[in-house]
This record gives sequence, C-alpha cells and structure tokens, in this order.
Amino acid sequence: MELAIFGAKPRFEKAQPVGFPLVESETERRFHELVDEAFRRNYLTNDGPLVRRLEDEIASRHKCAHAAFMANATLAQLMLMKALGLESGAVVVSADTFISTAHVCEWSGLTPVFADLDPDTLTLDPEEIVRLAGPDAKAVIPTHVFGVLADMPRIMELSRARGLQVVVDAAHAFDCDRDGVSPGGFGAPEFLSFHATKFFSTFEGGAVLTNDEGLAKAMRDLRNFGFAGVDDVRALGINAKGSEISAAFGLASLPALAERRERLRAVHDAYDRELAGVPGLRRHRLDRFGRNNHRYYAVFVDPEYGAGRDTAVWALWHDNVLARRYFYPGAHRMAYYRDRTAYRNVSLPATDKALGSIIALPTAFDGIDWRDGVRGVSEILKTIHERAEDAEARRRSFSGG
Repeated sequence: MELAIFGAKPRFEKAQPVGFPLVESETERRFHELVDEAFRRNYLTNDGPLVRRLEDEIASRHKCAHAAFMANATLAQLMLMKALGLESGAVVVSADTFISTAHVCEWSGLTPVFADLDPDTLTLDPEEIVRLAGPDAKAVIPTHVFGVLADMPRIMELSRARGLQVVVDAAHAFDCDRDGVSPGGFGAPEFLSFHATKFFSTFEGGAVLTNDEGLAKAMRDLRNFGFAGVDDVRALGINAKGSEISAAFGLASLPALAERRERLRAVHDAYDRELAGVPGLRRHRLDRFGRNNHRYYAVFVDPEYGAGRDTAVWALWHDNVLARRYFYPGAHRMAYYRDRTAYRNVSLPATDKALGSIIALPTAFDGIDWRDGVRGVSEILKTIHERAEDAEARRRSFSGG
C-alpha cells in the first residue's frame, strides 16, 4: 500500500480514534428501557434508584464493600482527598498519568512530587516512595495504566511504613485485577473513570471504591454539598452527583461487558499476529500480572523500526488513524508544571524513555469491522517501517527541516 503522507488516499475514510465509544445495539436498547423507567418514576437525580443499583453492581464486580458513584472521576478524586483530610503537604504521584490526577492534588492544596515508573508495567515504581517521600509527604497516588495494576502490595508496605495515605487512580482498571485482587481490595480507596471512551462508560462518570463504610458515607455526603440529612450540612461539599440517566447507561452496559472483553481480547490477538516480525515494534503486555479489560493496545517503537515514534504517529494520523502517545510527555513535562522553578530539575529517565516511544492504537473502529480495522492499521505500520527513510524525510519537509 501507499501512505497518505506521499499523496495516496487515506487508508480509512473516517477518522479512527483510540478512544472510540463502545456501544452495542443491545446496550442501546436496554438504555432506552431504563430511561423510560426513570421518566415513569419522575426521578432523574439526587441519589435515585438507578444510581444505587449501579453502585451495588460496581462494588460487587470489584469484590468491594462500597462504590460511591460520581459525576466524573476528577470530582471523585477531589472528594476523596477532601474526605481523607489531604489538604496540605506533598504527595508522590506517578508522572505517567492523565494530568487531572496531578491537578486535583493542586486544587486540594497539595504539592505533586512526580515519580518515575516501572518499565515493565508503566505504573509507579514503588521504590520511588523511598526516594521521594520527604518529611512533608502526606500521600502516594499510583496509577493503574492500561488496566495493568500497580504493585499495590509493595506500595502499601512502603507507604504504611512512612505513615502515608494511599489514593489510587484506577481510571483504566474497571474489572481488572492483580493476582486476583481487584481495585479497592488492597486496603486503599481507588477511583474509577466511566468516561465515554473507557471500557465501561456512563457517558461521564466515576466512582470511589472502598471497604471503609465511614469513608463511603463521607463520599456520598460530600458529593451532595455536604448534606448529612435533611437540612443538615456538616461538611464543605460540592455537587458531584451522578444522574439517573448516566446510571442507566452504565446499567445497560453491564450485560455486554463479558462479550466486549472477549472482542477486545480478539483485537489484541489480531494485532499481535499482524505485527509479529515487524522489526522495532514491541508489544506492551497487559496480562502478565492478572486480569485485564483489554481496552488499550500499545506498542513501543524501538530504533530497529527505522522511523521514529513521532514520525510513525504523524503518518498514521494522515491515514486517519488517530494513534496516541499515552501519557506523553508525562505530567512533569506539561508546561504548567515544567515551567515552574520547583519542577525544572525533575529527572525521570524511565518515564521519559517509555513515553518517548509508546503508541496506543485503536481497539474499536467507526463504521468498519474490527478485523478490517486491525488489518488496515497494521498495513500502515508495516509500510512506514518499509519506507522509514522516506517517511522521515517527508516529515522533515513538512516541518521545514
């Protein structure tokens, strides 16, 4: 095949993003039934029956006592920090995370201290806690990346020894586990994301998983302005409630998840077959430590590939494959943090190396069968390798050298 960067027609007529929403026809049908049910009750928000039902389902799936449903994961984290009294001091945060994780720390009055990753998992290297947790440290926030759970036993051990609280960003990790233990089961509260592009979605939404009944009660109070009962406000809360409509979509999606996981696993297997033998493309294994939802498929671009990672992404975009450089360039290199004096000398070599070479590829496709999608993306990647020198030259000509 010829590449669009050389003047050919793009391989895909429609743009194919990494985060394409997953909605089966049966999910849509069930959603409309549940929305009709909500309208018949005339109960659309304020801790309604669908929200409560969804919380029970989420908790049960994660073998956890409580799930507090929120309007989104950012608010879930914010309310969690408030409930735990984390309002000053430093917090050790993996730099390989979505920027909101660090931003919420600042909104809470905390100072993020960015930590390096474990190259095998792309999650927080537990030994960074030893290196970075100074006398003003109050907490540690590891992130489960691509559904691969961080080494929570070691993180909990090191954090407890230093008197640090642990809050876990489990945005990618719905229905995943590590050695049979799901998010919420390691002794620390974890927050999930149900954004439209996740494995499990409520359009927008999130939840906090915890086995602590008091913390679950505090989360539900805080999401409702701090009300502890009728006319009884006992905390500085905010409006972080999830609606019945969002809960309806979540409940409608649950029966599809087993088939969805198997379909995504098949996508992974197909990519593995198609890309096997392409020099310099190295798969990021997702299932070495436990169960994964397979929502993401990522490869590392090594020197043997010929073309650089950024050239490969540039060429893919021209062929309407909106591949992503997750979580490039890392929270520590986002301008908001990078340009501040306190962060100018941050050195995270493993993070910089990993995020300088990773590409996340689509695992769902708009308007075409996933088999054709995987085949098309793989053909583009093979052709970029075969014409690596030309691709690099073409990119230089577009960028002016």
